This record gives sequence, C-alpha cells and structure tokens, in this order.
Amino acid sequence: MATIIRMRIANGHRPQVDTIVDANPGITPDQAAQQWVAKRFGDWITANVTDAFSFRNVGVTQFDVMFSSDEHARQFQSLIGGQEVQDGA
Repeated sequence: MATIIRMRIANGHRPQVDTIVDANPGITPDQAAQQWVAKRFGDWITANVTDAFSFRNVGVTQFDVMFSSDEHARQFQSLIGGQEVQDGA
C-alpha cells in the first residue's frame, strides 16, 4: 500500500518557480512547479531515500509525494517534513 506525504511550497521558493515561467514562455505556473519539484525534491529523494516514489497533485502551493513503502515515507517525513494524507484527500 502506498503512503502519501503532502508538502507545502513555502512562499520563499515562489521566485524560483516564477523564474522557470519567465525562462519558458508558454508554460503554466503549475508546469513550472512540476519542474522545480522534480529537480529540488526528486533528485534529493532518489539520492537519500529511494527511487520508488512519484509526485502527484503538483501545484504552486503544494505537492504530494507517493511512496510505495511506508518505511521510505517515514524516512522522508522525518528528514524533510510534510503531512501524511489519505489517498484522494
């Protein structure tokens, strides 16, 4: 069973997302947030926790990380934070 951790994107990171939008005319802020989340968190999760995860519901204010292992979700949460959510919540 998968475990989902919801992360909020701090307002201080918003300029980084805006920079991606400015550099890539035609993409939406949510698409820019997807790129930023994949680079900032995806690379870190792969290097430090597992490669068995995926991002869901990525937007400019928050995103979900779905782990296939409860152990990996707990490890991520203890190192980075976030809140566990029920699937579909």
